[in-house]
Amino acid sequence: MELSEVILALVGVISTGTIFVIKQIMTDIRVLETTMTKCQTSMPKEYVLKSDYTLEISELKGMIASQSKKIDQIWKHMRVGK
Repeated sequence: MELSEVILALVGVISTGTIFVIKQIMTDIRVLETTMTKCQTSMPKEYVLKSDYTLEISELKGMIASQSKKIDQIWKHMRVGK
C-alpha cells in the first residue's frame, strides 16, 4: 500500500466519523427545537405571569380588607348591645 492510499483511507474514515457526529448534532437540535416549541405553546397554560399574579393578589387583599372591616363592624354591634 502506498502512502496516498493510506491517507485516502484515513480521510474516508475521518469523513465518515464527522458525518456521523454532524448527523447526531442535527438530530439533537431538532429534538431541542421541538421541546422549545412545546414549552412556548404550553407556557401560558401552565404558568402565571407576574403581572397577572400581582393584580390577583391586590384584588384578594382588597377583598380580605373589606371582609375584615365588616367583621369588625359586626363585633362592635355585638359589644354595644351587651
